[in-house]
Formats: sequence, structure tokens, C-alpha cells
Amino acid sequence: MIYRKTYKVKGEDVNDFMVMQNFAYHSYASSIFKSFLFEKGYSKRKLNASKIDIQEYHRTLTHRKPLMFMQDFFVNMEFVNNADNKKISIKNRFFNTKNELCVTAITQLYWFDFNNQKVIAMPKDILECFLPEPFCPLTRRLQVNS
Repeated sequence: MIYRKTYKVKGEDVNDFMVMQNFAYHSYASSIFKSFLFEKGYSKRKLNASKIDIQEYHRTLTHRKPLMFMQDFFVNMEFVNNADNKKISIKNRFFNTKNELCVTAITQLYWFDFNNQKVIAMPKDILECFLPEPFCPLTRRLQVNS
């Protein structure tokens, strides 16, 4: 499943040469993942109430073409299945308005249970949200209530 969001390169994202910096790519990658969870019904407040949170442990960038100041771009976020269900990978592809791939950012995450102070597998109801739409628990609830 691919989730897409559109952005514009802002002043705080660029260096003196008006090129988007690495930290900005990571920031957008984190932002789109949080937006995805929020749209699926998992706000920061709900995650905090569950005493679980997401921890990033590895990030990589592969550059192809720079994104420049004030340039519109979109990000395709894709869940990459891992054999280890305690760690997940999210692949974010940054494209310019000409649909040219500019950067690929891969973020590896794990879920942390604050009550037990340990890494846990991704909660099943959240994992299901990475499946096609009819399988997400929130989508099923909305279909039943309408």
C-alpha cells in the first residue's frame, strides 16, 4: 500500500545554496508516517494512552536529484515488510512535479512499550492499516456505521 502527501520546500529546509538538506528529508519522512497513523485513527494522544510509541533506529538516504527552495514535491510512503515483526521499514520516495525520483529515504522503526520497558511487535490493529483499504479496522468500522 502506498500513501502519498504533497509538500513545498520551505526556507528552513534548505542550505545556503537553496538545496533541501538531509534533516528535512528525515523530517518529512517522519511527518508523513505520523499523518498516516493519524488518518487511520492513531493520534499521538491515543498512542500515549496505550503507553506505546515509535522509535526510529536507522535512517538512510539515497540522493538522485536535489529538491530546491519553494519547489513543490510529493512523497510516496510505502511499508516494507520485514521478517522480524518487531522492526518495520518505511520507504519514502520524494518526487518533484515532473514525477522524477529525487530521494529515497528508508526509516527503520520499532514499537516500544513504556509500561514494560521493552520493544514489542507492531500492534495488530495498526499493522492491518498497512494492508489495502478494506482490511484496515478503522475502514471496516466506518463501513459498518454508514
